Amino acid sequence: MTAARPEADAEPVVVRVDRDRCIGSGMCALSAPGSLALGDDGLAEPVADYADGGAELTEALAEAVDFCPVEALTLHSAGRPGRLGRHPGAGRRGGRAVRPERRPLPAHRV
Repeated sequence: MTAARPEADAEPVVVRVDRDRCIGSGMCALSAPGSLALGDDGLAEPVADYADGGAELTEALAEAVDFCPVEALTLHSAGRPGRLGRHPGAGRRGGRAVRPERRPLPAHRV
């Protein structure tokens, strides 16, 4: 799931973590430390306001949601039900899709 980009007059958002999907990579906590942290169990959890009443959608939070390796993070409007939609540049950098570099497998020797 990808996030909407922040706007100047955007409504508050709540972050939800799918704890069955989260692998605790910590990418989210590193990129958006004011919004997400790793809990005692090693899994992601929203920080205070982002868990309950909602807080401002920041660029760092939007990127953390976009780049979660297992798509365990979703953004929801704090004022109305449902997830926020996908933004036009989701999963892209410089207009190109982000894909891992492919390397040839080494030849098998017998």
